[in-house]
Amino acid sequence: MAIEIKILGWSAKGLRCPDHDLSFTKGENSVHKISLLQMPNGTGKTTTLKLLRAALAGPEIWSNGHDIALQFRKNKNTASGSFELRLLYNGSKRLTIELNFNFNDHGKVTYYTTGLAGKDEGFNIPSILRPILTPDFVNLLMFDGELAANLLDAESTNAQNSIEAIYQLHFFDRVKARIDEHWTEEANKSGTTGGKRELTTRMNKVQALKARMDQVKAESEGYQLKLTETTNKIDELEKDFRKEIEKDSELTQQLSQANDNLKVAEQQVAEKSLTVITFIKNPVELNPSFAANIVELKGNLDRVKLPGVAAREFFDEIADEDDCICGRPIDHVIKEMIRSRADQYLGSEEVAVLNAMKSDIKDRISSKDAQSITLPELIQELESAQQTQLFAKQNLDTIRELASERDPKTKEISDRIKQLHVEVGRLQTTLYKYEDRTNDSDTSWNLDILTRRHDQAEKDLAAVTKTKGLKERKDILFRILDNAFEQSKASINEEVCMVANKRIEELMPSNNIRIAAIDRSLKLADKDGGSMGETLAVGYAFLSSLFGNHSYSLPSVVDSPSGPIDLNIRPQIAKLIPNLADQFIAFVISSERGGFVRPMAEAAPGQINFITLFRKDGGDLEAGARTIKGFQESEDGIWLTDQAYFENFHTDKQ
Repeated sequence: MAIEIKILGWSAKGLRCPDHDLSFTKGENSVHKISLLQMPNGTGKTTTLKLLRAALAGPEIWSNGHDIALQFRKNKNTASGSFELRLLYNGSKRLTIELNFNFNDHGKVTYYTTGLAGKDEGFNIPSILRPILTPDFVNLLMFDGELAANLLDAESTNAQNSIEAIYQLHFFDRVKARIDEHWTEEANKSGTTGGKRELTTRMNKVQALKARMDQVKAESEGYQLKLTETTNKIDELEKDFRKEIEKDSELTQQLSQANDNLKVAEQQVAEKSLTVITFIKNPVELNPSFAANIVELKGNLDRVKLPGVAAREFFDEIADEDDCICGRPIDHVIKEMIRSRADQYLGSEEVAVLNAMKSDIKDRISSKDAQSITLPELIQELESAQQTQLFAKQNLDTIRELASERDPKTKEISDRIKQLHVEVGRLQTTLYKYEDRTNDSDTSWNLDILTRRHDQAEKDLAAVTKTKGLKERKDILFRILDNAFEQSKASINEEVCMVANKRIEELMPSNNIRIAAIDRSLKLADKDGGSMGETLAVGYAFLSSLFGNHSYSLPSVVDSPSGPIDLNIRPQIAKLIPNLADQFIAFVISSERGGFVRPMAEAAPGQINFITLFRKDGGDLEAGARTIKGFQESEDGIWLTDQAYFENFHTDKQ
């Protein structure tokens, strides 16, 4: 069934962005195809984008490692806040999602939903919208530079998740779940020879293991997501730290040199460690007596003069002859004796192993004789490299501490980075338990072990309920569905790649960047990554290929649509945007207008809604805005819809 969603508008109060109430409506049940929302840096673009994600995805987004509610607080004296999102779906049906923040209660967030049945507490959206309004799908609709980078990140699954969400590939899992329910129902009806108690025991075992698997999968994915987000935050803070350091040229040079020295030291430690590990794999290197004993073993094997082939077939062939190889006649008794004793002699496989052993001994001992560096010397070199690495790390930390002492903002960033590194260590330690295979029981935290035990529990249940045949048919259907899922995914990925690459070629004809494949993330041909501009262009091409082939009409909200894209590419991006979604809302700053707004206006004449929102400062901007008909204001913000004001708007704060 086709699904259509439009954003009619939103309002915010008591949050980090200026209080405002925006509308994107064009008529009774229609919206502007394109709305450009100009907000200077520091006005709350990122905050608003996060609020939109939280409103559309529901409470689940707060448990997935996203920012806690207290980060939306306007100031320390703000006790409460609210965000209201107004939607139109399937033509004329209206839906309002409201988030109420209680900052005095640890940032508690309460959802309210207003629809056909009135206003209810909770995220009670219509059932037809539930497959769409999920965290993964909403992240696809709310596009920014971070998402663009994640699409190319090997540690991220955004690209593949986006495809599976837009094409509803989770349908296969739903079918499997229903099949599994049917088999469980039939097993429950069948009963067992051991009576109801045995059936209950077997059934509980299967259900408990399934619940355990779901718990372990959800927890491990949650921790992995938190780890990814924490490391991403560290990367962002490191960039901020470097920006602050760059204000002091002397510190910048010292920090750069210290970083380079640490990288060299870390590389030396890695190389020395690998050398030592490789060295100690050979017992000969550990103790001279090993070499002497192994050489003696090889000499004894040489004296034995093992045959090249001594398999059982050799003796069978002798027994089949009338005369022995020595010339004596072989009667029936001797033939049977040869066959019965053939197993006492080495076969061809054993001989091959011994010959390989002799060859390896020869090679290893020869390398030992030519080796001038001993193991203690290598270990000493490794320890020296580790000491150099430690000194390099201490020097880097000293420079960072010096920078922190000179600037309170730098210190704040540095302290936050340290806290996040501690959090990374805690998360990595927590994730280790999901890899532990020593606990082979129902209480294991390893998903592979639990899956194996669950499969065995199902077999046991099928056996006692005499539903083995039904269980086997269920397993066959599961394999068919899994195969159909993989084939569908591969076929869709290939089609998406082909369409996206055509778009990339249109956007950047002189650039050879292309998508080679989609495997969790987007894999670029002959490149590990691209510039920020290239990344955004690839992201747009990928999204346009997705939105061009589906039964949905959905809004797309983008932060900094042109971003750092080169001026010569911006017009192509601008012309692509009107085809990206049926409703396109973009957050921009004045520096992004060049080479972007005018081509977009030409590609979509009369379809663009120009909105400017900024924080009150009592200056000329505020006075100028009040001269424009229809301007609106709140206690700390002003917003208006006017193309001329939009195109001429500028502030030094940007």
